[in-house]
Amino acid sequence: MNAQIKKLIKKCKLGSLQKEPSRVSGGLLNRMYKVQTDKGTFAIKLLNPEVMKRENAKKNHIFAEAVSNIAKNNYVSCLPAKIIDGKIIQQVDGYYFLIFDWLEGKTIIDEEVTIEKCKKVAKELLKIHKIDFGELKEKCKAYYDTDVVDWKFYIEKVENKKIKELLLDNIGRFSELDRQAIQSLKMTAKNMVISHRDLDLPNILWDSSENPVVIDWESTGLINPSMEVVDTAWNWSGGQNYFDKEKFDAFVTTYKENGGNLDEFNEALKADYKAKFGWLEYNLKRICGIECLDEEEKILGEKEVIRTIDEINKFCLYSEYMKI
Repeated sequence: MNAQIKKLIKKCKLGSLQKEPSRVSGGLLNRMYKVQTDKGTFAIKLLNPEVMKRENAKKNHIFAEAVSNIAKNNYVSCLPAKIIDGKIIQQVDGYYFLIFDWLEGKTIIDEEVTIEKCKKVAKELLKIHKIDFGELKEKCKAYYDTDVVDWKFYIEKVENKKIKELLLDNIGRFSELDRQAIQSLKMTAKNMVISHRDLDLPNILWDSSENPVVIDWESTGLINPSMEVVDTAWNWSGGQNYFDKEKFDAFVTTYKENGGNLDEFNEALKADYKAKFGWLEYNLKRICGIECLDEEEKILGEKEVIRTIDEINKFCLYSEYMKI
């Protein structure tokens, strides 16, 4: 990939390379590289080639970056991609890239999340929810998945014995939760806003002053605001490994006390399962070879399937404690 990145640097006139591009930790879909030239330091994101084969993938990325630019102009602390020669997405040898100015910040892990950080992220989320995106919202189609996942299909197709057993153990409960989530999703879908939709820990960088910077806007789209509060508060209260009710309550209370409307919160708790099942199904497709770039991505998919099944079961266990 370094050869393509060097072509990209030349094409976009980013300067003379000072050292070889280096792979850095990124998200679960795309790959990130750090590039240092005589004109500056850049973060270059290689967009997942399998995802980019989808019909509207390119259009969705352009839309997401338009949203992030509006968010920045409305005082949301965020990092949009650079626009070069009038383009947000850059193409080299059939690969697609986003280019960002490098930000000296850090992501944190669950153990580093504090009550104060939960409150700061809640305030940034509310800022996004309050933005009037005008024509962008009118152009954004309200899509939500109303199909129950065909778990039996994946059970038959999965070769990994541990994952097959996990699916068999959970298929009954997951099918019922999926049906309930679809009904709640239809109800909450009447109230939608444009937002980030993926504000988990890896998508927030913390600067030197311990302030949050929102990154990775590619999941941007319409969502019920209460549903996004549920999902984000869950992630920032240790949801993927444990549950800290104090952190969860701090997030939700901060959002509400600063003017956020949470009248649909308890219904959104049920609807949120659909997002989790969607991510689980995507990773099942990875390990079944339906949507997979290489062996590295397959291994990542296996880890995510196991982690996500565990997370869904924890969410089910603690959901009664999250109601307001």
